[in-house]
Amino acid sequence: MTGVGTRETDACVLVVGGGLVGLSLAVFLSWHRVPVVVVERRSGALIHPRARTINPRSVELYRQVGLAGTILDNRSFTNHSSSILFRAETLAGPERFRAPLDPPESIGDVSPCPWAPIDQDKLEAILSARAVQTGATVHFGTELRGFEQDDDGVDAVLLDRSTGAERTVRAEYLIAADGHRGRVREWLGIATHGHGTIGHTMTLVFAADLTGPLRGRRLGVCHLDTPSPGTVLLSHDGDRRWVFSAPYHPDRGEALADFDERRCVEMIRAAIGVPDLAVEIVPQLADGTTVLGYELAARVADRFRQGRVFLAGDSAHVMPPTGAFGASTGIADAHNLAWKLAAVRNGWAGQGLLDSYDAERRPVAELTVGQALLQLWKRTDPGSSGKAVFSPLDYYATVFGYRYDSTAVVVDAPSGSADAPSDSGEDVPAALHPRKLTGQPGTRAPHVVVRRVEDRGAEVSTLDLFGRSFVLLAGPQAGAWFDAARSAGPAVSAHRLGTDLVDVEDRWPQAHGVGAAGAVLVRPDGFVAWRAPGAPDGDAAGALAAVLDRLLDRRT
Repeated sequence: MTGVGTRETDACVLVVGGGLVGLSLAVFLSWHRVPVVVVERRSGALIHPRARTINPRSVELYRQVGLAGTILDNRSFTNHSSSILFRAETLAGPERFRAPLDPPESIGDVSPCPWAPIDQDKLEAILSARAVQTGATVHFGTELRGFEQDDDGVDAVLLDRSTGAERTVRAEYLIAADGHRGRVREWLGIATHGHGTIGHTMTLVFAADLTGPLRGRRLGVCHLDTPSPGTVLLSHDGDRRWVFSAPYHPDRGEALADFDERRCVEMIRAAIGVPDLAVEIVPQLADGTTVLGYELAARVADRFRQGRVFLAGDSAHVMPPTGAFGASTGIADAHNLAWKLAAVRNGWAGQGLLDSYDAERRPVAELTVGQALLQLWKRTDPGSSGKAVFSPLDYYATVFGYRYDSTAVVVDAPSGSADAPSDSGEDVPAALHPRKLTGQPGTRAPHVVVRRVEDRGAEVSTLDLFGRSFVLLAGPQAGAWFDAARSAGPAVSAHRLGTDLVDVEDRWPQAHGVGAAGAVLVRPDGFVAWRAPGAPDGDAAGALAAVLDRLLDRRT
């Protein structure tokens, strides 16, 4: 790599890609007070909605940084339950199949957060504004031209696409959030594996009055067989803007450039079933681009880290849109990596903690890609033998119920011991329904309603206690663990049931698998890192310090 122009040292973390995952990284990192710079080669925001909704687990992560309310206030469609999924030859024609778009089941007892039906372009605007507000720097029209890394950091060459000027930025870490066609993974020589490419679609946004063809229906997702099977119509604003997608075939010589405005209008009229429909094609980028390409694929990178460079979101994994897993998986990548980088940056963790990012998020990607494929086969090819490769899971097990196995988790061990057996003795499937999670180390901590004494009895979820640091939740008789946590330094804060928290539903011990004298240590991402079922056998402070040293790669 050869740098041209000025050299700067202004980024602890350089994020390549200003889409959903890159902007989420900017929000999470800046919330942790980690300096971050985001560069995006596009000249401005993309108006295409892409992801249409994020699941309750993603809303939990945004709630942690104070954004859940804003996201829910800006939902793209307010009456999700009345929207439908249907299949037809054309929109104006008779339906062949219909189903509601309701979530699989109510999960109010599992999470304090609902689904958020918000289009990705709206969500990205919210994230961009918050990132800048909290100190992140976001540069559109800026392209990564190359980079080199050493033991202490990364030198990245950035091109200002409007002026042609180049500059070199020195960062401690680089995160590739540049999508499945991004070059960072390719430059690193990291291969991918999995089912591979399933197909290609062209997609665009158009404006039209579809009142007649809709016949009073509230469109959620419509699968159409005209102009070709695989055509999809989605609502964009629920009124006049719509998203149109149709298959195209690069292997047969087709290219996106073949889809000029005239052809696109003809395809839309055919799909709607109204030959003289007034159609306006809406530009999706500031440069006037109207048609985008999307590769339908299922693959996972062989590794998510190489030195000081990390992969996140579609750079690390690509999955079919069925199940609405993709965006939320990338958001969870961003959150997992952000708190770990902050822990290292803030001096209460060693570099070894960063290895747990790959160890935790790559298996989750494998699991989720498999479930998205199963959903696709269920909708398009119910008899496919390929689905036998994956074991079907309950939907919310995929969202909430996976279990991390890494050095950032200590499986159950005797009280007062930092050492853990190689196997906790439990027969743990790949993921469990969240109602079956009982505080096992490596799983998301349960949602329990508590009353905060200091806030005059305000009721919150235990999930609201997590974020800045590790949190030790101590039972009403766990004074030794509580005192140990309060003296453990900035990496840990502590709460005690019966002292500063009231167990409103009297279910905290059972939900977390400990007794009244036990304690649970929860990570900033809300995952249980370690638990002690009862009182310590000896020195609680020494035992907790040993656990933290192990979890955080703190070497004396």
